Amino acid sequence: MSTGRQVMIERFAFFLTFLPGLILGLTLHEASHAYASAALGDNLAKDKGRLTLNPLKHLSLLGTLALFILGFGWAKPVPVNPFNYQNPKKDYLLSSLAGPASNLAICVISALLIRMSGINSFEQEAGIWVSILIGTYFVNAILAVINLMPIPPLDGSKIWPCIIPGVKLVMPAKVTMGSYLALVMLVVTGAIEPVILSLLTFFKSALFFGV
Repeated sequence: MSTGRQVMIERFAFFLTFLPGLILGLTLHEASHAYASAALGDNLAKDKGRLTLNPLKHLSLLGTLALFILGFGWAKPVPVNPFNYQNPKKDYLLSSLAGPASNLAICVISALLIRMSGINSFEQEAGIWVSILIGTYFVNAILAVINLMPIPPLDGSKIWPCIIPGVKLVMPAKVTMGSYLALVMLVVTGAIEPVILSLLTFFKSALFFGV
């Protein structure tokens, strides 16, 4: 087998270890927004068929294609009307936090299962299931942190206005679209890579902390 082909196969196998965790993370993230929003009195997501754990209802075709092309993808945002809530600021904050919280929960559970497997170092050889757990841990750790950034359409752009007095809950569509394009450019140009690498280093240390 040629070296180039072997490298491609290894990269593809490496990517596959992250894919299950990514699908799980994106699906549970959006479903958590939908369930939390419905529980707090806004049925917009329910009416749009998003009150489900079916990945096909949450994954975006364009976002999935971008994942394979750019190495960065996204799911379909859950529609929310904060003015349907009894307490718009507090309830919008809770429904917005539900997504990152679900990723953090997956991250913690994955870390516990990895430690229970007996793997306590990245130098140890891990089987396929442990490798998938490690991929799930890292993907959801990054999803939880990145989504707290105050850049539309990330959850942070909805969370921080609920905390900071005087800031409008809903940003104008032009601002959201402009921020979205800026985020895509950060990914395409690789400008966000140092942030991702720093997060990976931090969570790598956190996983086996104290061992």
